[in-house]
Amino acid sequence: MSSARALHLYTLLSDYKIQLPPLKRKSGKKESFDHLDVCFTRSNRGNNLLTINGKPFTLNRRIKDACYWECVKLRCKYIKCTARVVTKSNQISALRGQHNHP
Repeated sequence: MSSARALHLYTLLSDYKIQLPPLKRKSGKKESFDHLDVCFTRSNRGNNLLTINGKPFTLNRRIKDACYWECVKLRCKYIKCTARVVTKSNQISALRGQHNHP
């Protein structure tokens, strides 16, 4: 392809730019989890447990200083709770999902 033809195609394509809506950015405020009752313990089998408002979470994986926790009822045959927590430096940084059990 000649450079003149490539330049012509480029100008044609640049005339038809698609305007995307601006990205919605999160506000600078961090969500506060100070109102939650949080406790780090061990299970009967010696695994790490994080208890938030009486609901236990097991440690799923650890990457650098971030720990990913999942509800203990995730692996139950009928319940399969999807609630998850992310902690960084022993501080809650994210809560995801809702408990679907009492």
